[in-house]
Amino acid sequence: MLKTVRENQIVDDGPDVAERPKRRPLATTARAVLQIVLMVAVLAGAYLVMERLIAAAPERTARPRPEVSVPVEAMTAQVRDQRPRVDVFGEVTAARAIDIRPPVSGEIVEINPALSAGNRVEQGELLFAIDPFDVEVALAEARANLAQTEATVAEIEARLVSEQAQLESAREQLALARSDLERAEQLRANGTLTAKQVEDRTLVVSQRQQAVSQRVNNLAIEEARLDQQRAVLARQELGVRRAERNLGDSAVRAPFAGVIRSSTVETGRIVAANDVAVAMYDDSALDVRFTLTDAQYGRIATDADPLIGRQVSLTWTVGNVDYDYTARVERIGADIAADRGGVDVFARIAESEAPVQIRPGAFVAVSVPDRLYENAVRLPETALYDAGTMYVIEDGRLARRDVEIVAFDGNDVIVGAGLGDGERVLTTRLSNVEDGLKVTIPGSEAAATDDPAQDG
Repeated sequence: MLKTVRENQIVDDGPDVAERPKRRPLATTARAVLQIVLMVAVLAGAYLVMERLIAAAPERTARPRPEVSVPVEAMTAQVRDQRPRVDVFGEVTAARAIDIRPPVSGEIVEINPALSAGNRVEQGELLFAIDPFDVEVALAEARANLAQTEATVAEIEARLVSEQAQLESAREQLALARSDLERAEQLRANGTLTAKQVEDRTLVVSQRQQAVSQRVNNLAIEEARLDQQRAVLARQELGVRRAERNLGDSAVRAPFAGVIRSSTVETGRIVAANDVAVAMYDDSALDVRFTLTDAQYGRIATDADPLIGRQVSLTWTVGNVDYDYTARVERIGADIAADRGGVDVFARIAESEAPVQIRPGAFVAVSVPDRLYENAVRLPETALYDAGTMYVIEDGRLARRDVEIVAFDGNDVIVGAGLGDGERVLTTRLSNVEDGLKVTIPGSEAAATDDPAQDG
């Protein structure tokens, strides 16, 4: 069977097509190797040319960098006596406060309209009155008993006068009887009188002697009765005074001018003696109590100026408004306040013209003068580097100073030694501070004058 021309071509090309895939991988690999070799040759040539160019280039001398001056702030050190302040908190307390208890019992019949917590009363002003009927009756009875005893005393005194007179008469009669007996004995010796007559006169002397003894005994009894009645009289006089005082105490008055703290008094209420009816305090005798730590107290106690009598400043914040007061230290607590870790100090608050009257319980800020440091320098705390290092400015450069810090006062430090009077001290915080660093103070010399805190 005859084949077409197309079929014959396919049959003839068969062997060539099968051999082509075997020759292609070898040609591709050869081309890749050749490209890599050319690339390496180009890079190597470029590197050699660059090296020659660099070697042939003239050397350049590096220019020195100009030294930069750091702008800073400084303060002039002034050596003078410095007294920092200790800032603590305290509580206002009433130095004079009492609980008023009625001395007598009874029904309350009158009350002062101002007898309410927070109101102020004057000394001697009536607070409330108790029905005086019972004490008036007691006073009348005491006076009646006193009058009766006085009459008894007068009666006994009259009897004493009578007994004294009768005693004198009895003694006179005894003396006459003894004289008559002596004459009778003389006459009996002469034989004029009989023995019976002498015995009668002896009997009369005995009777007169007995009468005198009786009068003496009566007089002693009456004197004892008089002493007894006088004791009763003194006791009843005290009873009258007590009743009169109770009558006065039925009207309870303010013992001093002050502010009412609380009251349980109501009209018609029956109160018993010693029931707390009113509590009040003297608003002119207010203290502020604050606590100094052991270190603070020990430091101030060793100062030449005593703590007692030292004036302190108070600030009472009401809302967003601060009110300032002054006080003077009057006493120091008897015990160490272990719960507060220090010593309690009490200062009496002085009268103030502040529009708000301070009250007990107010929480106030207290500023206490610390001990005096002589020949010291006050500087901002920003001048302090590390524990005891500062820098002064000398000829436009920083010079390190080792200083002694004796105290801190708010944002200031008190330097006791290490700085001279008039030295300019760096007050700017620098991260790269070092000895010899060039600095400048911007502006005029006025920019480096003392801070107002220096005058504190």
